[in-house]
Amino acid sequence: MNQAVNELQQSETLSNHVVKVVRNYLQSNNTKDAELNLYEIVLEEIEGPLFRTVMEMTRYNQSKAARVLGVSRGTLRTKLKRYFDDEFIGTRED
Repeated sequence: MNQAVNELQQSETLSNHVVKVVRNYLQSNNTKDAELNLYEIVLEEIEGPLFRTVMEMTRYNQSKAARVLGVSRGTLRTKLKRYFDDEFIGTRED
């Protein structure tokens, strides 16, 4: 995880990348003034891949994944169910 953070800091910050992507999205879709619930759109696009990546990096250990993400194990399980149904239930690698 530290390697990923270091690589990100060397290239560009995540927040700068998000700003560019959101601006491009708004400009390309002509939606600057539209009510499109951008917050939910961004969460839907980011949370799933984030949770999948952390689950894979922690070898499907939900307790470790929850600590890495800074959420409770219950919140993690709720999000996993939302995005992946039962894909990560009982898949822990020891």
